[in-house]
Amino acid sequence: MIKKDIYIFQRNTSMIISCTIGLRDITIRSLRVFLDAVGIILKKNHLSHYKIVILDKVRGKIECVTTASSFSVGTLITYNIRAIGTTNFISNGTLLYTPLSLAQTDILFFHHILELIYYFTPIGSYTQDLFDLLAFLYSTEHTTITRLFKKIFLLKLLICMGNTPEITHSHDDIVTHLSTIDIKLLSEVAINTVDEEKLDRWLWCCVWQHPYVNEFKTVHFLAKNRAL
Repeated sequence: MIKKDIYIFQRNTSMIISCTIGLRDITIRSLRVFLDAVGIILKKNHLSHYKIVILDKVRGKIECVTTASSFSVGTLITYNIRAIGTTNFISNGTLLYTPLSLAQTDILFFHHILELIYYFTPIGSYTQDLFDLLAFLYSTEHTTITRLFKKIFLLKLLICMGNTPEITHSHDDIVTHLSTIDIKLLSEVAINTVDEEKLDRWLWCCVWQHPYVNEFKTVHFLAKNRAL
């Protein structure tokens, strides 16, 4: 009854190969069960590693209870979901991919991305582009990622999550330009120092206006990489 699609991560590809994982569901004893869901672990509860938050490809950001606590934050997994009341229980978890290369290249940037998605995305929020952005980051050649690549990726990520900081319109020109660049070309982008400073201010304002910014543990990535 369950037909699993195969996921292949290839270098220099834009996203995980499209599939129907997560679209099928059945009802067992009045419980809705989602078969073969796929998602990326955003956070594990520090009090119980059996409680996790996942960016699901189809259902968006969801809170779950799992019987397997061995999966690390950032890993891509498949699983079955069973909803009981307001709680999602996942089972039959299978590891698909661990972004070791990305973590080794810049673990601070990697965790900054996961933290921003966790805090900026409401539970149940679904944006297909968000999952695809993260999938692209996992699949690209990590040795080609530059400091500017990371900043533009953050810009695209924040815009994808619907965030626009309250700053002057003087930033609109460079932000609009960078947001429209094909993500596969980010490693080739070059801008002057003035525009990079505008980008830095935009990112700073966007992050610091979040009501829970004091909870962030990776915001020093912006301080470390700013051009100011």
